[in-house]
Amino acid sequence: MEKLNLLSPHSPFFRLLLIIVFFLAAALIPFIGLFFLMTLPLVLFALCILNDQMKVLVAFFSGLCVILIILSLMHAVLPIFALAVMGLAGILMAQTARKNYSIEFVVLLPSFVILSAIVVYFIYGGIQLSISPWQLLEKYITEAVELNIKLYSRLPLKPEEIKSITDSKPSVILLFTHIFPALSVIAVLFTIWINALTGNQLLRKSGVLLPSFSTLSAWSAPNWLVWIFIAGGGLSFVPDNPVSYLGINIFLVASFIYLLQGLAIVSFFFQSKNISTFFRFLFYFLIAIQQILMIAIAAIGFLDIWIDFRKYFRHSQATN
Repeated sequence: MEKLNLLSPHSPFFRLLLIIVFFLAAALIPFIGLFFLMTLPLVLFALCILNDQMKVLVAFFSGLCVILIILSLMHAVLPIFALAVMGLAGILMAQTARKNYSIEFVVLLPSFVILSAIVVYFIYGGIQLSISPWQLLEKYITEAVELNIKLYSRLPLKPEEIKSITDSKPSVILLFTHIFPALSVIAVLFTIWINALTGNQLLRKSGVLLPSFSTLSAWSAPNWLVWIFIAGGGLSFVPDNPVSYLGINIFLVASFIYLLQGLAIVSFFFQSKNISTFFRFLFYFLIAIQQILMIAIAAIGFLDIWIDFRKYFRHSQATN
């Protein structure tokens, strides 16, 4: 049997269909399915760039129909909505990259589609349960917090520590409910950003160069973002709760954008010093698990407005 290869250009329709159906079906598997769902945009992005886009679209919608039939037999058709949205995000990434739109547009358009789908889901779910979308959100977060409390209660903790965790339940639910908009934006942007970066690396290995991605290491957030960042930080200290939570959400999203700028600076440094791929991934892994490093990288991205770190790296490289 011929080996299935995601990066085979001009693949026959049946191969495209098999690859897409595999990822769609794998995304439905409990626990590990989340990984396949999060990488579905990457799959559709790479397939659309390397193959005829209309053929990929037909294969994608054919795969969705196959999965829909299976889910209908199981009386659980709602997951098809998530599969369709994530796949569409990858197709939009490919379409915008092919037309040489800026990297911001390549990331923001599919992110907007996913975020809109999240809003629609909560509105539809609220209507189904005869509650408001906000109440549905509180319901999900409450269930998630209670599940985590049960997991903590099984750990070898002191009784007073468990009581402290239990007593903090209302405040934790309130906090996560009010910062959910920022967390959603950050999660979606990060997912699409990682899919775009990974897809670009895979395509480069196949000899495909996308102009939109050629200057990723030189990317910088717009200068006016600093005023939104400061405004968000200032509003978060306002005693009025709605205004305070609005400020926190704005501050978190702006901080995340500066984190992306910091990562671009780190990438530029790695390229200028020709750091090996192993040490690059090791450093990125440390960033992912160490919040202090993440804050430091975001601070570098913020300070780059005045310092321009990449200028010093270029100067250092020129003098060597």
